Amino acid sequence: MRNDDDDVAIEYDDDERRLFSELPREVSLSAGEADRVIHRLKGDGFFRPRTKKWRWGLAAAAAVVVFAAGAATGRFVARRDSLEDMLTQSNLSVGDRVLLLQRAGTAYVQAAQTYADATAHIDSGAVEVASKVLMGAAHAVARNSLDAGLSARLTTALQPSLVTPVSAPRRPVIWY
Repeated sequence: MRNDDDDVAIEYDDDERRLFSELPREVSLSAGEADRVIHRLKGDGFFRPRTKKWRWGLAAAAAVVVFAAGAATGRFVARRDSLEDMLTQSNLSVGDRVLLLQRAGTAYVQAAQTYADATAHIDSGAVEVASKVLMGAAHAVARNSLDAGLSARLTTALQPSLVTPVSAPRRPVIWY
């Protein structure tokens, strides 16, 4: 046996061991004493329910899986109907291609507008790019005979004229 205070092993002889073995192992308690002992044991933590730490780990793992699945699903859904994804598809119907053309044109006009709003001065490079893109679109529409003559008028309207009479009214061009 060991003495906890000194942390030194105590050696007992045979007679002392015999006396220890004869000590009673059970004692009857009154109802009040039993309640006090149980209260004390609860206070010392002997009757606490065991916490299952693995449940917290499982819950954290489940949360990570749900988050990852949600992020992947959101990315897939956002990408599925994106303009970039539709541009790569070759099995679109004619109506879907018209809608794609409209979406692409709208995106281009919005990008040009945000660029114009962000710059304080007129950027001749941006004006040149916008003009060339619109001209290219008009030529593509004319090549495919999709416009019944509109693209020819649009191309004419977008051509820079060398001499613009001051008295000649400018014709507005509406694109999208």
